[in-house]
Amino acid sequence: MSSGSLAEAVRALVRDAIDHHRDDPQLLRIMFEEAPASSELIEAIDRHGRARVSQVREVFARHPDVRVRDLDTAAELVVGTVEMNTHKLMANPRPIQVERLEAELVAMITRYLRGDG
Repeated sequence: MSSGSLAEAVRALVRDAIDHHRDDPQLLRIMFEEAPASSELIEAIDRHGRARVSQVREVFARHPDVRVRDLDTAAELVVGTVEMNTHKLMANPRPIQVERLEAELVAMITRYLRGDG
């Protein structure tokens, strides 16, 4: 995630997830939903997920606009929300327009982190 405004930092996280799903979202859907996973693959995915959550938490901890109190939970929620929704909406047979997905995720997450009502 980049420095700068909170929206820019969130946009970097969202774009990273979109880029990972952009190449072949249907193949990704099949791999995650139907292919058996080895214990090594599951461990690698878990390790990557923990590292990503830790990285995001550190960005939140340093950013002056982040007002959530529980940074650990916030990082888990944000990473999970971005990953789940990007995967679901881009792997859909009628995928959402990438720009719309990015804009809405950035707006939603930025408001949450700022504590906007």
